[in-house]
Order: sequence, then structure tokens, then C-alpha cells
Amino acid sequence: MKTINNQSKVSFADDVLREVWRIKDDLSASYGHDLDRLFAEAKERQRISGRPTVNLANHSGPCLNVNPEAIHP
Repeated sequence: MKTINNQSKVSFADDVLREVWRIKDDLSASYGHDLDRLFAEAKERQRISGRPTVNLANHSGPCLNVNPEAIHP
């Protein structure tokens, strides 16, 4: 059984984070770093996909009816 030391885990995590940040930066740059433009395009893609979506804009209160004491007694 192969074991992975902590340094390997950290290095892998760093590589993953670098890749996520690169993708984020590329996506942002493709919209001229304009969040309004990026989200408008995302909403349009969502609209034309025909898939159901969730809108929590008018939602108030907890998403789940869970007794907090059941989670943290």
C-alpha cells in the first residue's frame, strides 16, 4: 500500500488551487473583468438550457428545518 506524506498532499493541494485560480482569472479576463457581463451571460446560458433552476432571492429563513441541537448537542 502506497502512503502519501503530508508534503505531497500540500503540493497537490497547491497545484489544484493554482489551477482553479488560473481558470477563474481566464474566465474573468474573457469578460473584461466585468462581473455584470459575466453573470448576465451565465443567466442567459441558464435560461436557454431549459433546465430547472433554483431562485432563493425571495427566500427567507433557514433552508432546512433542522433542530440546531440535533447537530451540536
